[in-house]
Amino acid sequence: MEEVNTNKESEYEEEQIHQLILAEFERIKLENERKIKEEQDREYQESLKVDTEVEPTFEEPSLEEMRRVRLLRFDKE
Repeated sequence: MEEVNTNKESEYEEEQIHQLILAEFERIKLENERKIKEEQDREYQESLKVDTEVEPTFEEPSLEEMRRVRLLRFDKE
């Protein structure tokens, strides 16, 4: 009987460890996604600033215009 209890306790502990690991992986995943989003937002703002400095009269460009300008910019590099 004692062996059965020890085995159940061990299984419970393993399950708890598994849950902690999964929770940590999820936390790390969300943190990395947040960092990527912040970096993308920063890059977008920098790119928008460059675009508006080139032609300061326009507001935020359309998606098609942004793609066109970026394709031209990256084609040169």
